[in-house]
Amino acid sequence: MTEHVAPSRLLHNLLIAVIIIAAMIFTKAWLIPVSWGFLFACFLYPLCSFLEKKGLNRTAVSMAVTLCFCIVMVFVLYFLITSAFHIIQNNDNVLNKIKEGFESAVLYIQSKTGIEFYHPENLKENISNAFRSGIGILTTQFSTVGANLLTIALTPVFLFFLLNARGLVKDFFLNNYSGNSLETIQNFIQKAHTSVKNYLWGTLILTVVTAIMTYIILILFGIKSAIFFSVFLAILNIIPYLGNLIAYIGILSFVWITKDSGSTVIYVTICLYFSNMIQENILRPKLIGDKMEINPFMILSAVMLGAIIWGVSGMVLFVPFLGIGKALVESNPEWNKYAILFSSGEGDKRNRMKNFASKILNKKEVPGKKKGSIEKKKD
Repeated sequence: MTEHVAPSRLLHNLLIAVIIIAAMIFTKAWLIPVSWGFLFACFLYPLCSFLEKKGLNRTAVSMAVTLCFCIVMVFVLYFLITSAFHIIQNNDNVLNKIKEGFESAVLYIQSKTGIEFYHPENLKENISNAFRSGIGILTTQFSTVGANLLTIALTPVFLFFLLNARGLVKDFFLNNYSGNSLETIQNFIQKAHTSVKNYLWGTLILTVVTAIMTYIILILFGIKSAIFFSVFLAILNIIPYLGNLIAYIGILSFVWITKDSGSTVIYVTICLYFSNMIQENILRPKLIGDKMEINPFMILSAVMLGAIIWGVSGMVLFVPFLGIGKALVESNPEWNKYAILFSSGEGDKRNRMKNFASKILNKKEVPGKKKGSIEKKKD
């Protein structure tokens, strides 16, 4: 009997997973702004709660906080766009320098290895065609962003409604569940909120620290537009593991183009490498990894799966969703056995240290108790 039940249950779970992924793909125009609104609502909830405790109306608070959020986002986007155009205008020979650099690099590799990738007379034509293809790809991506402007504009709308109607979720569960079911749901909501909150605040602190460290490095080497590239790197740093790589390629390409000295590129590369080592091995685990207690494999898998399903938005959003999934697995008694797949091992280490410390303390207390009991017998 059990041999037939297990495969049917497995197929049932796989079918549910396929349906969920299909729904996420076909309804992403609605789910992406809702998810962004939910993420920003979790981040802005403490501010709203603080203002409401001062006696302000919830609707007015939600509207004011959403408006302030929109102003900040518009300012950041305006700064990035204007700075990018300013860099392009002041470095109108960027493409020519890149083409010349690629030409010299290819010719150098051919001379050292003896392997001819291109004929010298066709090298410029091939590189020019490659650049045209690259520009075409970038144009397609920008047109896709333009087509999704309505989706981006819906995010503040959903943010307002989520902030204003957040009490309805609590009332729904209180009116429809009780006993162990209500306790399980409350436990899940508490764990999910803690996981998302830790992720958001850890990411914010890491973003600020990353921007400051990058700005200091670029200023020390006299790199122009240091503020722009610091903000650029800090924003891409939100994408775990992959964001830094993309940002570093852009920064080093700009340094290579604007600086005649090749040693400057090497020094900046070394400094950014050590900065990234500090961020990824010390700051990110302490600020985000340890608090969410999810292993890097699961986080990287969530980033890649998010990129396949929702693109850039999925690369950011699927990490906190992973924390919510971990909270759901831990809160459900039937699924609790799968929680070990999310574990980073840090919690187990802490538990072993606590058990070890408790054993030592117990051993120290035992002789005292025996001595007291012996003295009582003598009395």
